[in-house]
This record gives sequence, structure tokens and C-alpha cells, in this order.
Amino acid sequence: MTAAGILVNGSIRDKLYRRQLAFRNSTLLENLPDMKIAVTCYTDTLIRYNLRMPYQPWMDEASLEIHQVLGSPAGKEQLYSISGLAQVRLQPREPYLPQPLLHFILPEAEQKQRRMQGQAFLDFQAGRSVIVPTFRRNPEELAKIETAIRQVQNDEDVEIVGLFIEGYASPEGSYTLNERLAHERSLALSEHISRNYSIPADIIRTSSVAEDWEGLRILVEESDLVRKAEVLAVIDGSDEPDRKEQRLRVMGWPWTAMLHSMFPQLRRVEYQIDFTVKDYTLEEVAELVGRNPEMLSQRELFLLAQSYEPGSSQWEQTLETIIRLYPDDLTAIHNYAALLIYRQELAAAKRYLDRIAGHTETVHNLGVYWLLSGDLDQAEPYLRTAQEAGIPEAGHNLEELERKRENNKLMERYRK
Repeated sequence: MTAAGILVNGSIRDKLYRRQLAFRNSTLLENLPDMKIAVTCYTDTLIRYNLRMPYQPWMDEASLEIHQVLGSPAGKEQLYSISGLAQVRLQPREPYLPQPLLHFILPEAEQKQRRMQGQAFLDFQAGRSVIVPTFRRNPEELAKIETAIRQVQNDEDVEIVGLFIEGYASPEGSYTLNERLAHERSLALSEHISRNYSIPADIIRTSSVAEDWEGLRILVEESDLVRKAEVLAVIDGSDEPDRKEQRLRVMGWPWTAMLHSMFPQLRRVEYQIDFTVKDYTLEEVAELVGRNPEMLSQRELFLLAQSYEPGSSQWEQTLETIIRLYPDDLTAIHNYAALLIYRQELAAAKRYLDRIAGHTETVHNLGVYWLLSGDLDQAEPYLRTAQEAGIPEAGHNLEELERKRENNKLMERYRK
């Protein structure tokens, strides 16, 4: 029970009251009224009184009673009470919204190895493996390879550490001849590149595919070729390559159509340039992220994100860049799920969290997800596991969980 009061003094009583204050009567000072009024005679003045006090649970069922005590200088007192007033009306209360801390993982440092891939459709003279730069479409195809190599060589931040070349031949002709041609043509391109672009021969690797039946199957599947099902059955069959070719030749038009429209696409060389990239300063990362983010490591991008104010557009955009470049990386998925939780996009966050379920560091944010979803019993074991694993944010979030649990009880009483 809480009491508060108004003291109304007459002229004589007010003098006594002030005298007691002057001498600092300790008993009086401990029981000072909340409001003091002095009057010189009978008054019908309206007294306005306002009292505020912090909410406590007992107030949910509080009522208001007014007690009036009339006193005289002689010490005589009379008590008048008014009870049974309406229950105290409290302002509507909003449920407590937890303010959790999210856990982000710092990506590990890495040696940045990147690759550039491409393909060229070189034309060779019949039965030969020598590259003639001016033959048919070779000027255009060789220019594509040169552009790719020069792009890497002219970048001072990178170093070429390997070049892989794989030659392909189409299925017409004997398998033995095609195997030799594919091998020799990939070697010819290797020598051409080493000679013209100062790439050491010892970092160039070559391989070859005698007859690209797999590539042919893809082209047939995507086409509207006559008797397509029969052609695919031959390609998928267990016959030797030369026997497959014979069975396709006797089909007539399907073979002719493949010979003119599909086989030229199978005669090609594919190349892959492997290179390493230097480590960048934070200022360099900030400049590169909008121009060439593929040259940055996940750690460099994350440290850039951490340099921004959480919730800022730069912070969010940098974390989005990480998940775009590293869509299957556990750390990237974990940190992007944290971003989605921050945005209150809980359903999307749960889909990402489910992809990495079971990893020790990821259980914390799963606990935060359940906390914000309102399922405290689900949230608690995840957060306790995270706390035992030494994740610093877990302790704060367990306190938030208990605060929410107590608030739920109060809200239930309030609703009743």
C-alpha cells in the first residue's frame, strides 16, 4: 500500500509547521507531505493535485481511497474516509521488445588465388596442328586470348602462377586421329602463348579431349533436331566412339545438320589463367569494392563492413557483396543471416541459418532468431550453448531473454 498526502494549514498551524522545519525536526522531515497549502480562513478553493510514481506489479489491482484528517492547534483530529472508488486506471503498456546483440564471424585470412576462364574456336588447316594467325577466324579468336592475358599481366596487383589449356575435337573422323589432333593443337596453343606473351613454359599445363561427345549431347538436347531422341540414344549408348559415328552417319539428315551447325562449336580450346592477388589496405578495399570486388578477400570485405556504422547503407551493401561473392561459404552465410535478423527479415534469416545448422558458432544467431520470434523456450538452449562456447554476445542475450520472460508474465496479468 502506498500513501501520499496534501497538508492544508491554517495561519497558526502554518507558523508552527514552519518553525518545526526551521529547527529541522527529524520526525517531521521524514514524513513531509507531497503538497503543502497555507490558508488564512475557510476556503472553497479547488486544489489540483498530481502524483506520479513508477509502476510496480501490485498496481494492476490497485484501488483509490481518500482519507481526510482534520486537526486543531489543540491536537484534536477527526478522520473522514472515502473508499470504493473505481480501480486505478493505468496507461496501456506495450510488450517489451528484446534488444539482442548479433554475433558476426571474422573470416579467416586467405591467400587470394583467382582464375580467369575463356574459350577460343581456332581454325586449323586439314590434318594439321600448326596455328596460322591469319587463317579464317583465327585473328579474332587469338585476340580474345591476348586480351585476357594482357588484362592480367597489366595489373600490378596480381601475378600469374598458372595457365591451363584444354583442346577439344569434334566426333567426325577416326578416334585415334582426333585424339592426336586435340593433343597437338593444345600444345600448339601453349607454345604460341609462351612465345608471344612471356609466360614461362613450366607453369603451363595442357590437356585434351579427343571427341567431345558430352558437348555434342548438350547441343542436341537444346536443339529441335529431327529424330533427336534416336540421336541422343546413340550418344548415350555404350558403343565405341567410331561405332557411334557410323550409326549417326547412316541417319542422313541429322548427321548432316550436326556436321554443319554443331561440330564447329566442339572444335575449340578452353583456357584458364590462375593468378594471385596482393593484400589491400582498408582504403584500397573501399576504392575497389565498387569497381572490382572479385579481387578482394572475404576478410578484407568484412573488415570494411566493420568500419562502417552498423545499420548504415555502406555496412549493409558490403555484407550483401560478401554473400554474392561467397554464396556457399559458411562464414558468409552466417554473417548474412545476422544482417537479415538485424533487418527483422526473420523468415529469410531462418532459411540461411538452416543451411549451416549444427556448427558451434552459428547456434547463437539461431537463438536470437527464436528470441525475436517469441519462442523463448526454443531460444534458451541455443543461447546457453553459445555462452558455453565463449561467444560474448550470448550473456547479454540470455539477460534479454529473462527480461522478456518476466515481461510476458506481467503482460498476461495486465490482459486479465
